[in-house]
Amino acid sequence: MSEQERILVCVSASPTNADVIRRAAALSDAMGAELIAVYVEDVELRDEAQARAVHDHLSLAEKHGAMLTTIYGNDPATAIAEYARVSGITKIVLGKSPGRRTRDTLMARLNELAPNVEIIIIPNRLTADTNPSRLFRFLGRERFSFGDLAKTALILAACTGVGFLFSSIGLAITNVVLIYILGVMGVALTTTGYVYSLLSSLLSVLVFNFFFTEPFYSLRSSPDYLATFAVMFTAALLSSSLTSRIKAQSIQTANKAYQTEVLLSTSQLLQKADDRRAILEVVQRQLSRLLEHSVLCYDSDLDAPALCAIEQDGGFEGIDLAGERRVARWVRENAKHAGRTTHMFPEARCLYMAVRSEGRVWAVIGIRADNSPPIDEYRKNLMISILDECALAVEKDHMTREKQRMEENARQESLRANLLRSISHDLRTPLTSISGNAAILMENQGQLSEASLKRLYTSIYDDAIWLNGLVENLLTITRTENGTMKLNLQTELVADTVEEALRHIDREAAHKQIMTDLPEEMLLTRMDAGLIVQVLVNLLNNAVKYTPEGARIIVGVRREDDMAIIWVEDDGQGVPPGDEDRVFDMFYTGVKRSPDSRRGIGLGLALCKSIVQAHGGEIGVKNIEPHGAKFWFTLPIMEVEGYEQ
Repeated sequence: MSEQERILVCVSASPTNADVIRRAAALSDAMGAELIAVYVEDVELRDEAQARAVHDHLSLAEKHGAMLTTIYGNDPATAIAEYARVSGITKIVLGKSPGRRTRDTLMARLNELAPNVEIIIIPNRLTADTNPSRLFRFLGRERFSFGDLAKTALILAACTGVGFLFSSIGLAITNVVLIYILGVMGVALTTTGYVYSLLSSLLSVLVFNFFFTEPFYSLRSSPDYLATFAVMFTAALLSSSLTSRIKAQSIQTANKAYQTEVLLSTSQLLQKADDRRAILEVVQRQLSRLLEHSVLCYDSDLDAPALCAIEQDGGFEGIDLAGERRVARWVRENAKHAGRTTHMFPEARCLYMAVRSEGRVWAVIGIRADNSPPIDEYRKNLMISILDECALAVEKDHMTREKQRMEENARQESLRANLLRSISHDLRTPLTSISGNAAILMENQGQLSEASLKRLYTSIYDDAIWLNGLVENLLTITRTENGTMKLNLQTELVADTVEEALRHIDREAAHKQIMTDLPEEMLLTRMDAGLIVQVLVNLLNNAVKYTPEGARIIVGVRREDDMAIIWVEDDGQGVPPGDEDRVFDMFYTGVKRSPDSRRGIGLGLALCKSIVQAHGGEIGVKNIEPHGAKFWFTLPIMEVEGYEQ
């Protein structure tokens, strides 16, 4: 075969249809063809037993690997032929019941409407037709209501009153006939069921005969009126039937429009959901709207489910969710649906379906299905579409987070490599100096002057202090990068923090002019004092390193609205133009200094930025005229009434 065969099997409520589906599936397997099960939904079908039979037959077709499709219309032959034409169907499989003309008529019309499609008739294997007659089925699905009966009586009474009015003003009797036909259409629109339309059609003829034909007030009439009665009854019956069908179709169209709107809105809401939990909440809520059933959702770990209960089916009151979890566990492990309406755990109170993609189950959805009408195939298909969209959204979110995790790991690895590469030389230089000076002291003990000894001790001390600061920065930046840095927030005076930082700056600061510019008011902030001191020490040491001897360095504080601004200003070379933002990047080492000075590894300012942002503040730098730089950062001010004067 150049193209794959496509076999269409017609699904109905007939008890012989299950055999038709099985034989069509066998034919499909033998030919290697695609099997499509089509059900033509009639708006007039209101029989619950028939609806359940159709549901069972569609489930049987799905079990045999058929793709399920529901189409709509009052003319099955036209609907099936049109679907076969647009879908490329090559064979149509029908069942035949003895003593019935329906299938013969359907086959004849399909032959006429789809002449290029082969039609296969499966004979009935049952010896007797167990279906009740069409009349009994019709009467069985009608529901009588005193309210509808009262509406019918009132409309006919109103038509009779208008008829008397028309007669009194001399209008032709045909106008009265039209009034009764209009009344029958009104009955069809305002009542439920065909019985009231039929009853109004019959009563309108009798009432018209009784009140408006001679002899008046009698059901006897002239033979001349018999044709009028027949035409009136036929017209009333046809108009009521058409009106009832239009009303049923409008209700069906409204339901389908609502269900389609739920599907479309689900797609839009899934695009806005920002994580897995939000995705599952959207799907759970939308399924509850679509199906009008309570819905629960187990995440992949099968912890306590998220519930979305509605009043229509009583929610999940009285349901042993702990016992139901075993069904959800089986669904997760086997990636198949189970529970109510299935062959696996049919005693369960809910139908459980897996949210899966590429063989992986992301979540399990449970739909209460023990005390509600079965879910029709149209809504079931929409439900499966929503679950498929949910699986794709969850998988996309998972892949995005995995990508972010991999990028973060790569960034961490790059950070470690850069740290090792950057500190290898910088650690070796002071360590070499320390070991060299220590060796000189050991080998020349007693031969060195006091000045030489002091110079060697000072050099060892300075190198040790520099190494200690480097290690502190490394430890802090590591805690910042891996998210383990925890702030010990306390209420502190900003001025006290500045004074504490000045006691820990580099020894080289003795050769600079260090000044403070502190406000008279006491500014309080919530801070981790140790970390903020580390920020100030880094900024001050930077100013000491990058300014010549005798340079002026100012550390100041001022209030601006609800923020405290702390700055360190120097009159050195300033920051190279264009590097104002780069100076806070990790491993940026700034301008070159004298050859005998230690080279920084570019962690200090990056660390300052992380600490300040963790406190809810900002940090920046700007050059000042004629030369120099001003580094500043902000901290939120804490108002304390006890300090107000």
